[in-house]
Amino acid sequence: MSDTLDCTQPVRRALPLWVYRTALIAATMIWGGNFVVAKPIVESLGSFWVIGIRFICAATIMLVLSFNHVCRHINRQAIKAGVVIGLFAFLGFGSQFLGLEGTTPSRNAFLSACYCITTPFLWWLVAHKRPTKRNMVCALICVVGIGLVSLQDEMGMSWGDGVSVLSAFLYGGEIIAIALFMGTNDVLVVTIVELIVAGILGCVTGVFVSGLPSVETLTSPDTIWRLAYVVVLGTCFASTAQNTAQKHLQPAEIGLLCSLESVFGTLFSMLFYNEAITVRMLSGFALIFAAIAASEFRGRRRMKSDPMPEESMEIEPEEKVRVEKACES
Repeated sequence: MSDTLDCTQPVRRALPLWVYRTALIAATMIWGGNFVVAKPIVESLGSFWVIGIRFICAATIMLVLSFNHVCRHINRQAIKAGVVIGLFAFLGFGSQFLGLEGTTPSRNAFLSACYCITTPFLWWLVAHKRPTKRNMVCALICVVGIGLVSLQDEMGMSWGDGVSVLSAFLYGGEIIAIALFMGTNDVLVVTIVELIVAGILGCVTGVFVSGLPSVETLTSPDTIWRLAYVVVLGTCFASTAQNTAQKHLQPAEIGLLCSLESVFGTLFSMLFYNEAITVRMLSGFALIFAAIAASEFRGRRRMKSDPMPEESMEIEPEEKVRVEKACES
């Protein structure tokens, strides 16, 4: 494979689209479990050490299992894509896990899921495409829902809730980065580079923020099984599923499917974390999810009325020029 790839080349799919949808839904279910499984080790190790260990271990496992494949397909464009996506992945996961230290799993899940609302506005900054009136209304509904979920009895917002909302913007940045830089690059290569970059940033930040974790904490059985879950399922499988699905599905559909993460996070939090869910919180959850679903419904309806060829993901002419410039720089 040459070092220079055409990022706007149509992506041929070898599997039916339902396979990619099913894989992405499975990934959101696993991510929903992350909120409950990871909270104890986030509190004991610190959010950035969990991010660093998680991504470094996942990258090592994937590299060992696909070493020959990586050697055949690695190139400068794939490395560049992985570095950029990895930076946004670190910022998104780091802020989400940091927020988890100061709030409950279900609230963290729903507030961070607002990236489905923030993404159109971030895309406005990047592609100069103004959000629709529907986007504006959905954003307002989402803000009301966030208030119902986050505002305490004394009408104050916890710092964990605020950081969780910040992660929604950073996850939106990751989605945009994948759309701009993934192109026809090999998914495994980009994912492994992404994980290495995010893992190194997590470990370095962890040293400065939390210091070195104790050996007793790292080697405890409880820490090991929780890390195994977030590494093997929550990272190796889920990250590969997301990057693969985003090459074959419409962005609007990606956003809608990924929003299921917050639903699974709340369900698992109620079932296994014994979290008390109030009527006000449920009302806020309902408004947030309604805003997410409504913001994506227009895109799905337009896709049905004017479908794109299933074998490719075309880019509008004015955006094609921007992507080509991004790939060449």
